[in-house]
Amino acid sequence: MKNVVCFDVGGTFIKYAVINSEGKILFKDKFPTPNYNCRETIPENMINKIEEIRGSYELHAVGICTAGLVDSKNGVVIAANNFPEYSGTRLSEAVKKGTGLNTFVENDVNAAALGEMWKGAAKGHDTFVCIALGTGVGGAVVIDGKVVKGVSGAAGEIGHIIIEEKGEQCGCGTVGCYERYASTSAFIRTYMNKALEQGMDISESEVDGEYIMKLVNSGDKLALEVYNQFLDHVVTGIVSVTHLLDPGLIVVGGGISAQGQVFFNELNNRFRKRAIKDYAEHTTIVQAQLKNDAGIYGACYIAL
Repeated sequence: MKNVVCFDVGGTFIKYAVINSEGKILFKDKFPTPNYNCRETIPENMINKIEEIRGSYELHAVGICTAGLVDSKNGVVIAANNFPEYSGTRLSEAVKKGTGLNTFVENDVNAAALGEMWKGAAKGHDTFVCIALGTGVGGAVVIDGKVVKGVSGAAGEIGHIIIEEKGEQCGCGTVGCYERYASTSAFIRTYMNKALEQGMDISESEVDGEYIMKLVNSGDKLALEVYNQFLDHVVTGIVSVTHLLDPGLIVVGGGISAQGQVFFNELNNRFRKRAIKDYAEHTTIVQAQLKNDAGIYGACYIAL
């Protein structure tokens, strides 16, 4: 039995765990993500945590998933603009040097997809697409058990497929991106804008996805209008991805997916009405199962 120490580098916290080769979490914790000189502070923190853990567990490898563009072959963070001085970090080299353990690094959404394939919603499937609806829209494409990387390692950016040719400006530099319409933040922004247009006295600090969904469930007219529009946008991207890749399975995660079966029934119903019949008949949209642990499971999987 092998034990892997796994890290999931997020903007606020770095989650870490010890997971064995059967997929059992033996230990799990988190610590704040350093906010300065991340090229040094992130690997230093990981090395320190590994040394602490070694007192309790025999460790055989390190698996890391991290936000940003990752060269997984060489274990290098190519670009991560939201982390101070993190771009260019030779993460696997630094951690291996500090611990003596072979270290493997992957992008966080790619790792989450592999985690879902190993122990989650995509178990038993080797071809599927994973979509995360959050502040933005993340994506990963898995074909024959391998993440599709593209020539620069950046394939799978589903959040930046174009669904509105003359649409809203996106932070990526282009316009009309999927995530400008289908992310949880887009859902909230659209509701806020329409509420203010109607002269409603509403504070931005009190509105989140859960707040709007409570209004939806109570039959609020504006919330229902925004929610229906949002669902249509989400399905537009899923239909496009399905017609391109024919994956058979779409795994959807992120905050809004926590609405559960009612949400997924609606997605599947709308999808079947809009997708070409041959695709619709053999494609299913399901809820991600591993939630916040998907990344550490994926980090373990790549290390194993």
